[in-house]
Amino acid sequence: MIQESRKLAVLAAVALLIVGFSVLARVSRMRTSPIGESKQVSSSESKQYTAPEPLFFETEKGHDSSNGSNNLAASSDKNVSINIPKKVNNDPFLRITARAYLVGNVETGKIYFERNSAKQLPVASISKLVTAIIAMETLASSSIIEITPSETMVPPDGSGIGAGEKFTVKELLYPMLLDSSNIAAEAIASSRSNRMKFLELMSSYAWEVGMPQAYFADPSGIDPHNQASAKDIFALAQYLYKFRSDILAITRTLSLEVATTSEHGAHNFTNIHPFIDDARFIGGKTGRTKEAGETMLTILRINGQAIAFIIMGSEIGAREGDTRILIEELAK
Repeated sequence: MIQESRKLAVLAAVALLIVGFSVLARVSRMRTSPIGESKQVSSSESKQYTAPEPLFFETEKGHDSSNGSNNLAASSDKNVSINIPKKVNNDPFLRITARAYLVGNVETGKIYFERNSAKQLPVASISKLVTAIIAMETLASSSIIEITPSETMVPPDGSGIGAGEKFTVKELLYPMLLDSSNIAAEAIASSRSNRMKFLELMSSYAWEVGMPQAYFADPSGIDPHNQASAKDIFALAQYLYKFRSDILAITRTLSLEVATTSEHGAHNFTNIHPFIDDARFIGGKTGRTKEAGETMLTILRINGQAIAFIIMGSEIGAREGDTRILIEELAK
């Protein structure tokens, strides 16, 4: 019994020695092989590594930072300012310079686009459309009007008409609406010997046709107090299209030659509207003053519908471009 106990004790001691030697061997291997070191790969197993192309950034001065002192690698000890390109906004409406605009169907009244359409702004020579309405409503078209020296004391125009010449009311509508003659507008408004009464009729008639924000201080639009909103001008376009197509017909006349008579000299009245050569053009009127910027009413026949494009407060030289942007957007 005692002998068997001794045998068991010897066997246990041997087992402990074996385990001890095994642990010492493992620790030894761990010391000779650093922790975390990856397995070595033979040259036949390794994959070729290709460095990526360097990324170049535009610096504040707009130079390529891959050149000279702008190289990022060579400037690690300096603060390098990198411009991150901003997102480009391609909204075409943001290119329109007009302070206000409106695009609408003059037949149905539907509005397609508008910006600040209720804002009252100077209208410049669009005023002459209202002057034409009052002239045709209150004066006989064959009435003779003589231009006086005082009526020529306004900014000049291309019509060439002057003091002492006599024209019929109908004849004066052409230089007023084609060349945008301020002289013709003044002569028409003063023909009844009561210019103020004529201006009162302009404002009151405008209100009656749906232009509640309209006001006219002169017949030509030179005065910056001649004001209306884009919605007012849209109402005017609707009225002209439905009830005064004769006025629109004049505004789409390319030119008119007037021969010399005993009453006046020879003149060539030429339409200055930028869309006069557009086959879709139904009529309209331009305007331009320092206070108003550029204004314009353009009525085009598009897909069988009469569409009014109203621009107010465009930058000088931009009214045509602003209108064309609206035409392009409507076609989308």
